[in-house]
Amino acid sequence: MPVTSMPATLQVSSNQQVVFSAELTEAVEIGRQQQGEPEPFCRYAGEQGVRVIVARKDDRSFSRRQVKIEPAADGRFIVSNLSKAVAATLDQGGTIEPMAQRTLSPPFALMVGELTFLVETEADVEADSMQSLANATMAPGRSNPLSTHVRSLAVLRSATESGDQENLVEWLEAAMSVVQSAASSPDFLERAARAVVNLVGLDTAAVLLWNGSQWTHEAVCAAAGRVAPHWQPSMTILEASRRQKRTFRDAPKQENAASLMGVQALVAAPILSPKEDVIGAIYGDRRQPPAEGNPVDITELEAMLVELLASGVAAGLARMDQEQAALAERVRFEQFFTPELARQLEIEPDLLECKDAEISALFCDVRGFSRISEKLGPVRTFAWISDVMEELSECVQQYDGVLVDYIGDELIAMWGAPVEQPDHATRASLAAIAMLGKLDQLNQAWAAELGEDIQVGIGINSGLASVGNTGSKRKFKYGPLGNTVNLASRVQGVTKYLKSSILITDDTAALLGNEIERRHLARVRVVNIETPVDLYELVSQPDSRWCQLRDRYEEALNCLERSEFLMATRCLGNLVAEHPEDGPSQLLLSRAVTALIAPDQFDFVWAFEKK
Repeated sequence: MPVTSMPATLQVSSNQQVVFSAELTEAVEIGRQQQGEPEPFCRYAGEQGVRVIVARKDDRSFSRRQVKIEPAADGRFIVSNLSKAVAATLDQGGTIEPMAQRTLSPPFALMVGELTFLVETEADVEADSMQSLANATMAPGRSNPLSTHVRSLAVLRSATESGDQENLVEWLEAAMSVVQSAASSPDFLERAARAVVNLVGLDTAAVLLWNGSQWTHEAVCAAAGRVAPHWQPSMTILEASRRQKRTFRDAPKQENAASLMGVQALVAAPILSPKEDVIGAIYGDRRQPPAEGNPVDITELEAMLVELLASGVAAGLARMDQEQAALAERVRFEQFFTPELARQLEIEPDLLECKDAEISALFCDVRGFSRISEKLGPVRTFAWISDVMEELSECVQQYDGVLVDYIGDELIAMWGAPVEQPDHATRASLAAIAMLGKLDQLNQAWAAELGEDIQVGIGINSGLASVGNTGSKRKFKYGPLGNTVNLASRVQGVTKYLKSSILITDDTAALLGNEIERRHLARVRVVNIETPVDLYELVSQPDSRWCQLRDRYEEALNCLERSEFLMATRCLGNLVAEHPEDGPSQLLLSRAVTALIAPDQFDFVWAFEKK
């Protein structure tokens, strides 16, 4: 396949907006979308060769096979009008009639309907006429070494001495306005293009973005209020600016640039990312004859000011990217943390690094999940458990906890990290009590479908744990690891055996104040943890009757610990008679009777062999 001696570019525009741009190194057919081809505007390599799709298949104003452009060996292009009915208009004058063919030298443009096809090479604007600023454009957040400022300072000093101080102040204020408007103004890029027209005195200005393969027009502004028909920027100066990361200015010769008819001068300044990649450009040109006494060319100072505005746009885009990234990070954090803590973590991300911390871990399990899910079916089960977890999670965040994870019908939460909370045990306990308080409204909402009340088992333990990202780089999961966490999980499992909704360990109980009532239920040994632990019960509304129950229960428990089995049995017998609904009293009575019958086999530590 013949190729041009100089790299060429095919640019497709619709209503003065670039919709496709790519290197032209082989024969390309341009036409309407055919069966199996992608949506416009794109390049598609199929069985018929390379095609550029420029219209949907239902758009009858454009032919399936409209134009073919093929490089010739001498650097020219063979342009074939494949349509049987529609002529293509040439910018150089004349037309290519249906089913006709012409050989053209770039640059040239042909128009079909609202679409313009521009072909030009790097030589379309004479290299000698393009001038770049002395210094490469700097990325946002970068600063030039002092030596690179010398020429810029000289130009600015010259402008100041020539009486342009007022203009310089206006230009600087405009650049700052562009940066400041980035976060709040929806027409941020249009304001930048307008500033180039109004302050630098150009006839047309545009902000274009580079996506890695082609330029797209984001904003175009004209001094006359309306952009000239078939207006196009020069790909040559844009590509020079992109490749060298410099600001270029030029005064093209009319006979060499079909796309630049009437242009007196033009300028392009690159827009860089903080990583120094070119992500766009500000482009401008003078197309009308200059007023009397005004220079035709774009001066070095004017090019510097266009670059200044491009730097303002770069800083504004970087700021927008940072804010969008921060917002995404906040959304991610707010899945686990309170909104207040999520904002703090944006400022201090180091808080999430792995560390040892004194925490309280909470495990909450929804009882009877398998039985209920079988009754509800999969769709309603999802709705039910989602509703339950939403209410329980609200309790965690109400007391500034961290939502660590959801595992099926179980919720895991933590207090004490990533920021220190001296009252982490109190917060965890209050959150657990609040969870019990949520069950009434959940039962009201789901009673008709469930046919039973929702019940939970909650276990809490406090102590030292390693806290950090327990997930991976792919999936973030901030939480604790260690024996403190394992014991909290085991304690939650014991709630079903001790017939209690909330159990806390002695380590947690020791950190609570007198305002949280609790009952010492038992000393137990849980699965895979040899050291016995004392467990305490919390209830949602500890009235005076419950406090009397607690005192008499703990008295009987002390009798058992002292091996006073008969006394314990008598106390518990009376207690169960007065409080037949109290599950722990029933269990302790059973243990007291067993100890009374076989005292030699009694162990005050209640061992659980199952989770």
